[in-house]
Amino acid sequence: MIYPETEFIMKNGEKAILRSPSVWDASDMLEYIRQMSAETIFVGRYPEEICETLADEESFLEECQKSSSSIQISAFVNGKLAGNASVEPVSQRIKMRHRAEFGIAVLEDYWGLGLGNALTFACLDMAEKMGFTQIELSMLEKNVKGLSLYEKAGFRQWGKLERCFRLKDGTFETGIYMVKEF
Repeated sequence: MIYPETEFIMKNGEKAILRSPSVWDASDMLEYIRQMSAETIFVGRYPEEICETLADEESFLEECQKSSSSIQISAFVNGKLAGNASVEPVSQRIKMRHRAEFGIAVLEDYWGLGLGNALTFACLDMAEKMGFTQIELSMLEKNVKGLSLYEKAGFRQWGKLERCFRLKDGTFETGIYMVKEF
């Protein structure tokens, strides 16, 4: 599914453009994923685990745009990909196709400027339009800013998983599962 280009004014007064990334953004998307993975422990992989090729990413973005049940929405600031959020179905099976997974990440230089908020609410709006009645996410318990955003968006906690992530230094992090129902 394609999200139309929308202008958003960040808290610092700068303009951001929200839109679905296209195949032409694949190289920038891979760069963004590597940078974001290096900046925070709040995502599920390290930069060296990014194995997708340019062709893989192009194909993925093209499929997202053709899909009636998945969407990617990216935030661009002065042409730079600064954040991305997505909604993807948990399953296409009848018993589970009402459920979708939500994911989001914003580059550290853009934290606190409202991009996370804008991307989250844009994705939730699209998820409802796509017919989902339940949106799910998982996050690390220590991501207090993320927790605040998700609660503001109407998500509620429904479980925790201790030792959800094991970091390179051997320490473990607890995960929180959240859900929003329409």
